[in-house]
Formats: sequence, structure tokens, C-alpha cells
Amino acid sequence: MTTPTNGWTRVRFAEMAESVTERVDDPSASGVDRYVGLEHLDPGSLRISRWGVPTDVEATKLRFAAGDVVFGRRRAYQRKIALADFDGICSAHALVLRAKPNVALPEFLPLLMQSDLFFNRALAISVGSLSPTINWKDLAKQEFDLPPLADQKRIAELLWAVEQQIEAMTHLVSAVHELAASISSATFRQRNIEWKAVESVVKIARAGGTPLRSEARFFGGTIPWVKSGELPSDGITTAEEHLTNDGLDSSSAWLVPPGSTLVAMYGEGTTRGEVGYTNAPVSTNQAILALVPDPALADGRFLYHWMRSRKDALRARSAGSSQKNLTKQLIGAEPFPSIDIAEQHRLAEQLDLAARAKATLETNLTRSRVLLRELGAHLLTQRGEL
Repeated sequence: MTTPTNGWTRVRFAEMAESVTERVDDPSASGVDRYVGLEHLDPGSLRISRWGVPTDVEATKLRFAAGDVVFGRRRAYQRKIALADFDGICSAHALVLRAKPNVALPEFLPLLMQSDLFFNRALAISVGSLSPTINWKDLAKQEFDLPPLADQKRIAELLWAVEQQIEAMTHLVSAVHELAASISSATFRQRNIEWKAVESVVKIARAGGTPLRSEARFFGGTIPWVKSGELPSDGITTAEEHLTNDGLDSSSAWLVPPGSTLVAMYGEGTTRGEVGYTNAPVSTNQAILALVPDPALADGRFLYHWMRSRKDALRARSAGSSQKNLTKQLIGAEPFPSIDIAEQHRLAEQLDLAARAKATLETNLTRSRVLLRELGAHLLTQRGEL
């Protein structure tokens, strides 16, 4: 150990924490009821809020105790580091780290490890190209400047207070999301709803197209050209590329009017079945089906929210042998509630309100996470009084 300035001490990582390597070869006989895989660690979050059960897995795992830090050492750039508040077992692709409280307080260690200071060092020592991994022996030799224990306590109290606010906002975002998802379903459970097909309430159901890439004059115009991967979850469609009028006229692309719902027919992962809404005229490629509502039969915003609520059902109905996709026929056959326009409009207003509230909360949540990182960076690099 050395002392750089003002009581701060430079120490090797192995001096502040130990790697706990208690193997569990039979997870089902581990004696704990929670299993934490890397998929359960939320990037940037200091808490473990999701987990599975030991019977879900079979291979050798590592045991951790409340107060330990579970660190996803594979693809460390994802910042999967969390302080456990329960006993359990975790993936062998994680490191279980236990603070040495005479050097680093248990509540301070994960804050240091979530900092840019730590991650820049961790990424530099990662090995492997496809799945960069951090080895304990390399991490153990890294040196970091630590404040005195009293200052660690004050830093931890401040940063954990911010983290608690972030956790509260995260729960609120989830609650608003659940509220939005339940508005229409709760309404339908209270009455005898009849159903019709989506195709019966739209004027146009049409996919787009792609102009010849070799013709530069078809691109670089002012008409947004939306592709399936550009349908965001907030329903505001954006486009990286724009077509010219010639590009629009030369292909199956067409000008989709505002107030239409866009459904991704093709795409990997969760892209297929994603739903967007047109706030302005746009064109699309062939992977997107545009639904233009009949204003006498379907409120545009309600149709959008309804199709968003059907995303999982849509994906499940995908057809194809080599690659499952949606078709105009499958989407058009989706059920649509037979309720009058006034009721659709009322429900759409409620869903829009919930969506705006969720978007505001998510913006504040992002800002709070930035604040936490900036505040942590300042406190973990300064040498003066707190």
C-alpha cells in the first residue's frame, strides 16, 4: 500500500476484496432457493432484482452470500455488477467478490466497481475477442486509490441514496407500464365484447418497398424511409434514410399517411411484431405492413395501442419453415374489439396519458443514472474533504 494524498491509499484490488470460489456442482442440492445468471443482472444496476431457481440449471455454479458482489466478468462492458442482499448461487461466468472491510467497506466496493475508473481498467485487461472475459489473477493485480474508511462510508451513503431514488423510479416505470397494459383488458373483462378482424377496420393494409440501391438519385431526399429495426417501443417512428420522389415512384414504397400503424413482419429477435405509429407521412420497406384505419371504424391511436398489446400473440402466429415471419393475412386476421369510436377514443386517451407518463419517467430515470455516474466519478477521484 502507498498513500498518494490526503489519506487516500493506493491498493491492489486483491487487498480490498477476495474472490470467493465455493463451487456448487449440484445446484438442486445447494440449499438456497435463488439462482442468478448473467441474464438476471441488469446493466448499470447495483441491486439484484431478478433471479431464477436452482432447478433451472445443472452445471457447476458459484455460491454467494448476502453482502457479496456478483460481477459478470464475461462481456464486462455491460456493467453487470450488483450487491447481493440474499444468499444464492450464480453463473460460473461471474466473479463472486467479498470486500475486506478493513480496507474497503462492503457497501463501497460495488460503487467503486460501477465507476468508469474501474471499468476502463477492467476492459483493458479483458481477454478474448468474441466474448471478452476478465480473469481474477489479472484483476487482483490492478491498483486503485481508496479514500479512508470514514470517507468511504460517507460516499457510500450519498451514492446509495441516489441509487434508492433510481430504484423507486424504476418500480414506478414498471407500474405505469403495467397500468397501460391493463387499461383495455380490464375494460373488456367488464362487458361482453364482440370481435372482428383487423382487416375489417382498415382502409389500406400495404407493405412498402426498397428502391434500387445502385441509383443514388433515389436516396437523400426528404421522405423518411422506415425499416423494421427502426420501429421503437415509444411509437414515434424515426428513419435514418430518406427517399426522393423518384425513389418513392420507382419502387413499391409508398407514402403512408399520418395516423397509421406500422407492424414489422420480418426481423430477428423481438423486431418481428414490433409496432410503430406515424406522426407524419413516411415510406417503409417491404418488411413493414402499414395499417391505415377507417376513421368510421377504428380510432388511429387505439388501433396502434391495440396492436402493441398484441405483439407477443403476433410473434407466436408467425409462419415459415426456415425463418418465421408475419404476413399481411396473419396480421389482418388479428382480432379487434367491436366497440364504438367514442369508446376507442376514450381508451386511446388513457393509454396515451400512460405512455407520456412512462416516457417522462424514463427520461428522468436516464438523467438520474447519469447523475449517479458523474457524482460517483467526482467523489472517487477527488482528494479533498467530502
